[in-house]
Amino acid sequence: MKGLKSIFLVLLIVFALVGCEYYLNFPQQTTTTQKNLAQLSEEDWNNLVKQVMDQVRAELLNEYQQGLSDVENMIINVVRAYGETVVGVSNYVRQNNVAILKSTGSGVIYKHIHDTSEYYVITNEHVVDGAQEIRVVLEDGREITAELIGKDAQTDLAVIKFQLTDSLPTAVLGDSDELVRGQFAIAIGNPLGYEYYGSVTFGIVSGLARDIDIDYDGDNVIDWVATLIQHDAAISPGNSGGGLFNIKGELIGINNMKIVESRVDDIGFAIPVNTVKYVIEQLELYGKVERPSLGITGRAVEDILYNNELIRAGVITGEITPIPNGITYGVYVTSLVKNGSAYGYLQEGDIIIKYNGIEIKNFDTLRLQINNAKIGDIATLTIIRNNREMTVSFPLKKRP
Repeated sequence: MKGLKSIFLVLLIVFALVGCEYYLNFPQQTTTTQKNLAQLSEEDWNNLVKQVMDQVRAELLNEYQQGLSDVENMIINVVRAYGETVVGVSNYVRQNNVAILKSTGSGVIYKHIHDTSEYYVITNEHVVDGAQEIRVVLEDGREITAELIGKDAQTDLAVIKFQLTDSLPTAVLGDSDELVRGQFAIAIGNPLGYEYYGSVTFGIVSGLARDIDIDYDGDNVIDWVATLIQHDAAISPGNSGGGLFNIKGELIGINNMKIVESRVDDIGFAIPVNTVKYVIEQLELYGKVERPSLGITGRAVEDILYNNELIRAGVITGEITPIPNGITYGVYVTSLVKNGSAYGYLQEGDIIIKYNGIEIKNFDTLRLQINNAKIGDIATLTIIRNNREMTVSFPLKKRP
């Protein structure tokens, strides 16, 4: 109320200055105020009005902000502090030596090297996939050519960098392991292109570890199980690569997909920032993510059993591969790579039936587990050897 009273007082003063003599039919009496007004130039008069109106606006803004909730003010502060960390990312292809815009997305500035004026940006792999030229787009419309540092299709992440002498903020990377369901989530990105640059939406973290099957090479075989954050902050095409922030302004994820169905609303997903940190480190070092391998070749037990039946029936010729009674699934080890991860731990003829407690039905399910592992992780395999079940454990080495 105090602010409103001040505004009312200012308006009364303006009314007194402007215009009793113009709007009221008082007798023509020249007062000191009227003489002073008559002596004001048009420029002075405009300045006076501007000063009064600026004060009115300031009072109104102050009154409005005092009426906002604490949460609203916190969101506003996050956007003010870190909104500019989210930039546009344009994917260009060349036709007849002319750059043609293929698609647009978003990215988040996470590092600034002052000596070289370089900014590093994390975005989605699918945003820059197939690009012959990448440009970072700022809010004022400037486009800056960017360099691809590396990308990883499995995690759908890519790192690019660009040079700029201007000072831009960098995101503060949070800890996605500390997330809890129900906490606030703020999405910033560029939905549907740059006409809606820097759009802000608000929601909550709906789920912490949603496993989404990914077939990144289109062969109808699951290559990767992405563990993502589910949230309900509205995202659209163009938000890909944009930031998901918590109420403190920390980056907690990179938005990368949503469920698009007529019966579904606001189910979006983001790559957890702890995954992002690991991939950033790998891409900066190697330009790709180094992954482990078991260092074996093998066959699915179900395929061996089927072949054995064909041999017994005389349909095909070959040698029967002995499989213990009651074993109907798993991976039969046919050879080992010297100095590979499993070398010295597994033997030819072993049958892998579990990986870290997860049943291994065939080679595809075994490959899926290895694709989700990191170099140095401990693999604990449950195997059948000489008709006995046993376990072996060993660290995973770099894929040769």
